[in-house]
Amino acid sequence: MQLDSVNNYLASSVRMPFFLFVGDIQYSGTKNELSALGFDFIKLSEFCKDDKLPDIDGLLSCIEASDDDAKIVVLGLGEHLALRGSDEAMRVLSRIKDISFANSQVVLFLRGMATQVPVLQVDPRFDSRRFAVIDEAKCDLSFILANPSVKIPSALSGFKKLLEELENGKCGSIIVKTIVSLDKAIFNVREINNSYEGIKFSTENFNLKRSYGSDEQWAVLLSEINHGNDSISSLFEKYGFADNLDSDFYSRISGNNYRSWLHFIYLKNSAETLANNYLRLVLEKTNRFEDFAFNILNAITDISHDNPNFSRFYQERKLLVAKFPAPDIADFVINNRRVVSESIYRLTDATDLERREIIAWVSQNGLIPELENIYPTLSAYLKKYIFKCPQLADLLTEYFEAYKRQKLSNNLEAEFLKKVDMLAHTREFNHLPTRNEIMDGVDTDGTFLYWIDALGVEYLGLIETLAREHDLSVRVNIARAKLPTITAINKDFYDTWSGKKEKNEGLDDIKHKDKGGYNFQDNQLPIHLAKELDVIMATLVRAATELRLGKYKRFLIVSDHGASRLAVLRKKEEKYDTDNSGEHSGRCCKLFQSYDLPFAAEENGYLVLADYGRFRGGRAANVEVHGGASLEEVIVPVIELSLKNVNITVKLIDETVMVDFRTGAEIKLFFNFPVQNVSVILNGKSYPASQISSNHYSVKLPDMKRAGDYPAEVYADDDFIGNIIIKAQGKSGKVNDAFDDLF
Repeated sequence: MQLDSVNNYLASSVRMPFFLFVGDIQYSGTKNELSALGFDFIKLSEFCKDDKLPDIDGLLSCIEASDDDAKIVVLGLGEHLALRGSDEAMRVLSRIKDISFANSQVVLFLRGMATQVPVLQVDPRFDSRRFAVIDEAKCDLSFILANPSVKIPSALSGFKKLLEELENGKCGSIIVKTIVSLDKAIFNVREINNSYEGIKFSTENFNLKRSYGSDEQWAVLLSEINHGNDSISSLFEKYGFADNLDSDFYSRISGNNYRSWLHFIYLKNSAETLANNYLRLVLEKTNRFEDFAFNILNAITDISHDNPNFSRFYQERKLLVAKFPAPDIADFVINNRRVVSESIYRLTDATDLERREIIAWVSQNGLIPELENIYPTLSAYLKKYIFKCPQLADLLTEYFEAYKRQKLSNNLEAEFLKKVDMLAHTREFNHLPTRNEIMDGVDTDGTFLYWIDALGVEYLGLIETLAREHDLSVRVNIARAKLPTITAINKDFYDTWSGKKEKNEGLDDIKHKDKGGYNFQDNQLPIHLAKELDVIMATLVRAATELRLGKYKRFLIVSDHGASRLAVLRKKEEKYDTDNSGEHSGRCCKLFQSYDLPFAAEENGYLVLADYGRFRGGRAANVEVHGGASLEEVIVPVIELSLKNVNITVKLIDETVMVDFRTGAEIKLFFNFPVQNVSVILNGKSYPASQISSNHYSVKLPDMKRAGDYPAEVYADDDFIGNIIIKAQGKSGKVNDAFDDLF
């Protein structure tokens, strides 16, 4: 590199400083050439303390005090002035330009100052004898200034250290921790004022907002990244955030601890790649971690169930909120009531609070088709159960479908009340066998007796559904309890059982005991039904588990009596004040003479009401009662569960059958395994089958008198075996036979 201009300066008598403008590429080479020419170097950094601006006056005084005929190169001044800005640069350079150093010749080694040459040349004395520009002196220095509180390991510490690096010829981008204000710098300067900006600097594709966390949280995150020399993505992997998102989601984001906040940051940073669309929606509208859990629960309330994405959002949210605690769910339940017509669609069956809310809503607003998806267990409870007992099948089927409908709606139907009063006279239940008669025929070998106190037949549709889900074979016998329907008179089946046995009082507690937690005076809606269904579900899980463990061959569920919700809703008091307090909420009392009660029965020394009345003086009911002789109190199931042969199939021997408008039709069925007690459910009615051989059965269908296709269900005992489609034709072989015109 040619330094003719410097040599000319040395040869002259000029004692004012020479301005040598250099760039990044020429810096080291020019510096070496100057050293070869015998120059001594004075560094501006030597007049700087830690993180303070250098002492320019101290520098000049040092030069003035130098030895005679000294040749001095000043390093660091150009970069310092470029960092201070054009105005400060011109003030200092203009001052130095006119200083005469009597004892020395001084070269100012100026990097980053080439843009100031035209301004300096305004002075006509500042000509080529006073300065030189080496190869345009291009400089691409850039600086990142970090607040000293921000932990960035690669950053230089303090302004003095920065000048030292520059004086050594450092190029490119330089990070320094400093409190020195450099807001007017000629160089490209970027500031990192806090840990959040430090993370953005050190992390690629990190575009999250500072508002997503506190300064303290960002500081801890930056410290972790620096400590492990990790990328933020590898840090997330160390915490296991990339694992199954839905697994225990609440524990990952709950509380105010750092880990939970960091999971939130992970989700925000990964939002575009998340498969859970509901979570992405919530993240989009959440700007503070403190709002995240609340929004996960409640964002669904702003989405109409008519939205084409609602079903997907609903299912994805259900997975996320599965383990949220009851207080949070309570907040959601209240917030969700804002628009009553929409609220039902956002509820799930995952928590007791929501299940009760669903029941309360349906009770007041009616059934909706989506209930099967929202609360499948409640939907299964309401399913029409087709009784298959030889006696009273049609009566019981219609009666209990109506009973469940009114229990849920919390309203009594006039026609049903007439039927109850009629049955109170006729007492059709006497046609059924007693529970003890059924129990006498039970095979006790390998059988576990499970007594559910107050289990009525209203739950049979649910039990049948749950048994199917658990691959259990179910056989139901319908029996009657002794009057009055109280435990003391109906527990002999349990007392005399010699095998393994257990009693479950869960249902009985819910229905009419204070410890059940429900009281009709406090809340008249049938929200207790949710807990009742939980008892049934838990029982079927218990049965399936123990049968699969091989502990028993059969799991026998038996009840002492049922219970009546409708008798509570009726609020009917009889005219008698008895000599003794009415028992069991007044549904029965000790027998007394000279009464005028056409709906009462005398049995076992008691007077038992068969309608929905109650004797005065009895303790007020909680939510349901027993002791009387309504069908729901008297009729009890004996349910035998066992492991099901899931390989059993059924087929029609002839898919097409002939129908006769006088006699109906007859079908024949083939089973690949021997079965018992076969029946066919067609149009909501049960038709028993006659056994032809170990694998063949015939079923007469006297009500099938028209040609057409008839879907039907086939059962063995109460086991659902399969669906069939019966193709019925008239005698002419045509589907639309002329005999149809007779109807």
